[in-house]
Amino acid sequence: MQFGLSCFRVGSHDGVGDELVRVYRPAVPDGFEWVFPLDENDWEIFRSFDGSSRLASWRPVKVRLGYSEEGVEYRPAVMPWMGGHVLVLKQEAVGAVGQALSRWGELLPLECGEAELFVFNALRFVSALDEDRSDLLRFGEGRIMKINKHVFDPRAIADVEMFKLTEMPRGSLYLTDPVVELIERSGLGGTDFELVWSDDTC
Repeated sequence: MQFGLSCFRVGSHDGVGDELVRVYRPAVPDGFEWVFPLDENDWEIFRSFDGSSRLASWRPVKVRLGYSEEGVEYRPAVMPWMGGHVLVLKQEAVGAVGQALSRWGELLPLECGEAELFVFNALRFVSALDEDRSDLLRFGEGRIMKINKHVFDPRAIADVEMFKLTEMPRGSLYLTDPVVELIERSGLGGTDFELVWSDDTC
């Protein structure tokens, strides 16, 4: 019997199983503080995370906690927002989920006068995007500019809980159920997670 990619299930050998594959990306919630580099040029440091370890040469980037709109009261965040391509964690969040995250990347310290902060550098890049079935916006030379609709090959991420796409290395960080559920159970506010694809179409 033949099964398409959307019929594959994690843990199965013949394409039939019970566990669905769901993929999420970080999303910004309303009402929480954000993280901003003090030097605008330092945004490129985080955008250029390419799957290689930075621990040996890392110098903590100077950042501040702030708000997206002046004059609006925002709540403190345990995982303050800095963008969909990274996660930022205060020490409380590191204690709750740091060990789980360390399987898929490394936590690099940031320099902040208001809180002890760490940024997650993903070390797992996978070629998991089904480009034929996804809805993609491309640059003129063919590189992916934006993904309007994600379709993944679940076999490429069957044993991966956090990753970035080799097809779009400067794009979003992606997470699957085990990590998202752990973060949500731990009650770590400041970053939400948007479901972008689920293998439930069979």
